[in-house]
Amino acid sequence: MAAPVVVVAETIYGGLTPASLECVEEARDVAESLATAVHVILPGHQTAALADELAAHGADRVTVIEHQALAQFSADGWLAAVAPVLKETRAVFTLAPDSGYGRSWLPRLSARWRIPLASACIRVKVTDEGYPEVFRVSHDGKLHERQIWARGTAVMVMLWPGVRGVGPALPGRPASVTVVEPELDPATFRDRTLRTVPPDPHDVDLTEAERIVSGGLGVGGPEGMALLQQLADELEAALGGTRVVADRGWLAADRFIGTTGKIVAPKLYLALGVSGAGQHVAGITGSETVIAVNTDRTAPLLKLADLGVVGDLHAVVPVLIRKLRTLRQAAQAAPAVRPALLDPVIRTPVAAAAGRPRDASAREALP
Repeated sequence: MAAPVVVVAETIYGGLTPASLECVEEARDVAESLATAVHVILPGHQTAALADELAAHGADRVTVIEHQALAQFSADGWLAAVAPVLKETRAVFTLAPDSGYGRSWLPRLSARWRIPLASACIRVKVTDEGYPEVFRVSHDGKLHERQIWARGTAVMVMLWPGVRGVGPALPGRPASVTVVEPELDPATFRDRTLRTVPPDPHDVDLTEAERIVSGGLGVGGPEGMALLQQLADELEAALGGTRVVADRGWLAADRFIGTTGKIVAPKLYLALGVSGAGQHVAGITGSETVIAVNTDRTAPLLKLADLGVVGDLHAVVPVLIRKLRTLRQAAQAAPAVRPALLDPVIRTPVAAAAGRPRDASAREALP
C-alpha cells in the first residue's frame, strides 16, 4: 500500500475539535484517490477513548501518544512527541487544523525537515497525473491560490477550520489503535499552557463558533443589529452577518460570512433577515442546523434551511428573547429540572423545508 495520508488531531475540553474531524474527512477523500490509508496521530492524556470517533469519520489507523505532559498543549512537547511517530509514517500528506496550536509547532517541523507547508487551505487533492495539489486563501481571504508540487513530494497542510464542515459519523467502522508512551521531560519545555478558557462569544472567531446569530439587510439598521446582539447573548452565540450589512457599517468588517468573508460550520446558524445570496450560502454549508426568519417566503435561504419562519424578525426576536429569559430564570430557580429548550443547540431532528439540500458550496466550484 502507498504511503498514508496522516492527520495530527487536536482535542479541547476532553473531546476532538471539529477542525480535527474535518481534517480526517478531507484525508479520507485524498486517501481514496490514492488507494491508501488514513493514519491519525492523537497526542494528549487519556484520549484513547476518542479513537472510535476518529474511526467513525474515516481513520484506518490511530496512534495515540499518551503522556501526562501532553494534557495541556506545549509546542515543544508536541514536537518532541509527534515528530518521531510522524517520521515513521513517511506520509504523502500531513494534515492538521489551521489553529493556534498548529501554527505554533507545525511550521517549525516543516522548516526542520525542509518539507513544504501550505496554510489556510480549503482543499487538498492529487491531480490525475499524481501531483500533490492544494487550494488556499490569501490576501485576507480575497484571493484563492492553487499550489502544485512535483510528483512524490511530501507536503504538510493546515486546513482552514469550517471550510468543509463535519459529515455524519459511521459508528462501528473499524480502525487499528496503537498507544505510544514517549519519554518526555516537561522541564525542558520552553512553553506550557496553564489552562484553557472557553471563548467569549462576543469576540470568538466565527470559524470556531458553535452557535451564530446572523443578520442581513432585513435588520434595517444598527438598532436591528443591537437587537440581534441581545438574542445572541441569550443563546451564548456569536454575532455575524452578511457582507452588505458589514459594508453599511452595521457590523464589524471581520464578522461577515460568505466566500469573501468567513466560512463557518456551527452547530446552530440562526439567520434573521438574510435572503440567501449565493456567496453567503456558500459560507454556511457546513452548518449542522440552519434556522431562517424572513418576510419574503421566496427567499432562497428559506428553501435551504432546516426550519424556515415567514415573519418579521422585529416581531419574532423580542418574543424569542423573552422566552429564553423565562426559561433561563426557571432553570436557575430549579436547577434539578432543566428544560430541553434551554440548550440553544437543537437536539431533536427538524424536518427539512421543501427545496434542495445544502450541498452547494464553494469547494464544488473548484476544479
